[in-house]
Amino acid sequence: MASTSMWDRTEEMAKRHDQGSSTWLKLADDGDKEVVVFLGEPYPREVVFADGKYEPFTEEHKAKGLKPSLRVAFNVALFETKEVKVLEQGVVFFKQLLQVRSKRSLSEWAFEIERHGAARDKNTTYSILPEHKLTPEQQAEFQALPLHDLEKLYSGEDSGGGELCSYDKKSDGVVDPKTAQAIVQSLKALPREAVDRFLQKFGVSRIKDLPAAQVEKAKAFVDSLAAALNRKDDAAEEVDPFA
Repeated sequence: MASTSMWDRTEEMAKRHDQGSSTWLKLADDGDKEVVVFLGEPYPREVVFADGKYEPFTEEHKAKGLKPSLRVAFNVALFETKEVKVLEQGVVFFKQLLQVRSKRSLSEWAFEIERHGAARDKNTTYSILPEHKLTPEQQAEFQALPLHDLEKLYSGEDSGGGELCSYDKKSDGVVDPKTAQAIVQSLKALPREAVDRFLQKFGVSRIKDLPAAQVEKAKAFVDSLAAALNRKDDAAEEVDPFA
């Protein structure tokens, strides 16, 4: 039991390290959650999805008969670390946040945001629930945090602009062939049971269809499967059939 718990803790730490290395707040899979404080003003964009990423909606897109969708970016601070990230969501999330805002001041509360839906699930939704009432001192501390310039970030005028494109592609792309092959080799060394559990866990029928955003979680899951099955084998070997 202790080993399983440690695998879970390590996976959670890995996710936090991934968050720490990025400008973006990534809730990539079902059940992923984070407690945040909303800061500053929202930044809306009308966009179309093309070539693996969102692009600003233009007259050229309109002439092709394409319709824009609304994407809204927010500066949010992680409650535990006070790191400021960029959270991007669609119109449904924004309308939900407006309802929450009518009941709770965004500057006075920290909210838990949780994803409900696997990676690439078009029916994914998010819940926004008040988690912590901030003290006046906490409010002042959060409001004093430096914010990302969202307009410059999306126009590519600062160092975050390049990461924007890579994030959009990573969110909707699949694992690269080299990494997919490494995962395949690791799974081939395990019983078929492990392969079935992996495919069910990540909602894919082929390893090469694994979402790129899930690669690190997938690697950790394979390691946990190997450890669990090894413990199972060790336990079986210890049983004396003649006892």
